[in-house]
Amino acid sequence: MEKTAAKFIWHYIKIFKWFILGMLSLLIIGQICRQFAPYYLSRIFEAVSIFEDSPEMWQRIWTCVILCFVLQFAGQIIPNLGFLITARITPQLRTLVIRDSFDYVNKHSIAYFNEEMAGNISNKVQQLQSNTYDLFRQSMDSSWTFFYVLIGLIVLSSTSLWLTPVFILWAVIMVFIGFSMGKKLHKLSKDSGNKQSQANGMIVDSIANYSEIKSFANFHFERLNLLKALRMLRKAESKEEQGRAGIIVVMHSSVVFSMFFFLLYTIWLFSKHLLSAADVIFVNTLFMSMGGAVFNISWNYNNLMRILGRINAALETLAVEPEIKDNPKAQKLVASKAEISFENVCFSYHDGRKIFDNLSVKIKAGEKVGLVGASGAGKSTFIKLLSRYFDINSGSIKINGVDIRNITQDSLHKHIATIPQDVCLFNRTLYDNIRYGKTTASEKEIVAAAKKASADEFIQKLPDKYQTKVGDRGVILSGGERQRIAIARAILKNAPLLVFDEATSALDSESEKQIQKSLSLLMQGKTVIAIAHRLSTLREMDRILVFDKGKIVEEGTHLSLLRQKGIYAKLYKMQADGFLS
Repeated sequence: MEKTAAKFIWHYIKIFKWFILGMLSLLIIGQICRQFAPYYLSRIFEAVSIFEDSPEMWQRIWTCVILCFVLQFAGQIIPNLGFLITARITPQLRTLVIRDSFDYVNKHSIAYFNEEMAGNISNKVQQLQSNTYDLFRQSMDSSWTFFYVLIGLIVLSSTSLWLTPVFILWAVIMVFIGFSMGKKLHKLSKDSGNKQSQANGMIVDSIANYSEIKSFANFHFERLNLLKALRMLRKAESKEEQGRAGIIVVMHSSVVFSMFFFLLYTIWLFSKHLLSAADVIFVNTLFMSMGGAVFNISWNYNNLMRILGRINAALETLAVEPEIKDNPKAQKLVASKAEISFENVCFSYHDGRKIFDNLSVKIKAGEKVGLVGASGAGKSTFIKLLSRYFDINSGSIKINGVDIRNITQDSLHKHIATIPQDVCLFNRTLYDNIRYGKTTASEKEIVAAAKKASADEFIQKLPDKYQTKVGDRGVILSGGERQRIAIARAILKNAPLLVFDEATSALDSESEKQIQKSLSLLMQGKTVIAIAHRLSTLREMDRILVFDKGKIVEEGTHLSLLRQKGIYAKLYKMQADGFLS
């Protein structure tokens, strides 16, 4: 995605270039017709003022009447054909911008979504597509006005060369005033666009976390925060509107005074026999319409500056360079088994926190490994690096001997099935949520996966069964039910590498026992990495890695680690004492 508004818009201009050229051609032809219509109207006035009842005079009058009608009619109809083209391509433009924005945003790393509010990102995408649409329509209006003025200038010049330099000087002054004021409006519009996104982001964030607001009784706190954001938005929009109002006052006043002085100038030319009476009427009629047109050019410019300011504000958030990119020569990972190796891995977060320093560990294909350690020891980071949500500073992470930086991210993620502690479900049906593991799955496959995950039983008790909508993040389901849906999804995915990130820590003992049966079935023949605070759930692991301050300080089976009487044994004893007490 282009990082500046100009380059961003140019990308779509190239896509619709032939349509745009067709519209501009129709606009030019239409404006030529419109500008010459008043000329024949002035000739009618001239003929009437010196009227002689003769066939030649009547023929002259009727010829001018017909030409005036035809040109005026063509001047109205032909440009409207261009607007029909606009009506065809603007919906396409909207969908292309939304599609491209969605595609680009999804190239960003997990860190990007951690730093930006979901509501703000969503608002910026909406802002980008709506303002691109507005810019396109505004540009068409500006082109219409520009050609009107340009052709009018040519017509004025053909009437009298005395008029041309005066009109050019006037047009330059008017446009300069408008452009100068537009620069300030551009900054004000950009600021109000940012403030609007912040306010909308807070609203979306509050709605998404409504249950937390309720449970902590913090509605008034959230309301105060929103009011602060709205107050800042109001001030920014007030400054923008005041700027727009100031431009209108200055430009309208300039146009009115200009028309008055132009009228005096043409009367002086008439007194010097440099213009006829009919020409005085014609050029003043034309100038009045062109005066408004030049004002519109300046006004449209200021609107364009306002729109460009908001597009730039949206691009500043959306069009940042993705932190994690596929290697141009990256290949797709195709594997039925997954052997993992961390080789001298060093990694620090952006805030300077150093997590791993020359970490090396190998996990065999089909091996089941548990990760244990205090919070911040590096367990979750280990999983994130394996999924390439962050890039390491040095060393390498390999799957089946291939560095994951030489594997496409999509194919890497397709080979990893993750069951987190907080299962993310879409506000869709249970059927759709399970099918997310394999979007091409048949109904038979989905039901079979649900049965293996022990989910079919509770699903059948629901009124709409598999067509039941689960609500935002699966709110209508219990923690155990959500975990079963996640397991069913993972069964469908059938990835060779399974990751359990505190998958059962939030469940009661009874729910955990039921889900453990499903997990045992799911783990068969897979490489498994499991993070668990409940150490009892790791007894069946082939190996347990104990992390402390980014290092693996102990490793072995559950029993061998207990015999070592080290960190793992202490942690296990603390949990056992806690349960007994």
